[in-house]
Amino acid sequence: KMERQTSLCSVQQFEGEFDEEGVFVYQAFCAEIADWAVEHQAFGGDRFKPERMTWIKPSFAWVLYRSGYGRKHNQERVLKVKISHDSLAEILEQCQCKHGGGGSLGRVQWDPARDLFSSVDGKEPRKMLRKRAIQIGVKGRLSKLYVASVLSIEDVTPLAHQVGRAHAIMTSRKSRDSTAVGSNEEENPMQALQHMLPEERVYMPTCSIDTLVRLGMMPGVTAEDIYGLGRGKVKPPDST
Repeated sequence: KMERQTSLCSVQQFEGEFDEEGVFVYQAFCAEIADWAVEHQAFGGDRFKPERMTWIKPSFAWVLYRSGYGRKHNQERVLKVKISHDSLAEILEQCQCKHGGGGSLGRVQWDPARDLFSSVDGKEPRKMLRKRAIQIGVKGRLSKLYVASVLSIEDVTPLAHQVGRAHAIMTSRKSRDSTAVGSNEEENPMQALQHMLPEERVYMPTCSIDTLVRLGMMPGVTAEDIYGLGRGKVKPPDST
């Protein structure tokens, strides 16, 4: 029974926003790619290179971390992309859960999750030590499948900037006052953004059981290995 509980605890959870149509993922791009994508509700144009590995992130907090709240060079626009449930499952069916890629067209990585509601230094969302978020890397044929699966594209850069400012304000106040940030909007600026933030919850892709086990979303070797990272149980794989 104890072994069964440990096995279930080790399973990684895909969290994101979704509805009946599909699942939302995030990417950050340069202005030229983003403008074209929003205008055409599709990816394309001279700057977009579908043959290159591109990473899609169901976690809004994670794309904020990677893009510096939409302030980093060539990542100054944050897009919210909806793809169908079936398309996401088809992509995941062809992914491998490993660092380095090994020539595979699809990669899944489970990286430490980021907290959308707090920051330690005001420069990035707080790193969560006991929780991981999925990142999905696709290139070549899988990237083209992803591009063909887009249902809608929304520019959420203004919200990314607002969250960045809120985190900076909260951190500045904490540094001046040892008391915790309060729950009302004046004391906690994230409260004012609450109605605009995505409602991310646990999502189970419609993949085969074998795929879910291989990617760590059901009990198995992959889930146990990922669970052991940072707990002194296994060495992390080499990362590129």
